[in-house]
Amino acid sequence: MVDNTNPTSQFHPYQPPDAIPHKDAPLAGNGFSDMIGRARDMARSNPGAILGGLAALAIGAGLLRKRGMQ
Repeated sequence: MVDNTNPTSQFHPYQPPDAIPHKDAPLAGNGFSDMIGRARDMARSNPGAILGGLAALAIGAGLLRKRGMQ
């Protein structure tokens, strides 16, 4: 298949003509604060998962540390 479109055109032919370019699209909010808020909500609703994840990180760090000393 040969692409015969103008490489300087703003929109790809498969996009609708009224599509907004990604760089001009409005932000959905502050992504970092939304991510922190979701992490806090998850930690409040399921503290066992957080403790299990921390334990897995500690065990993995210990195993990597022992492996590096050999």
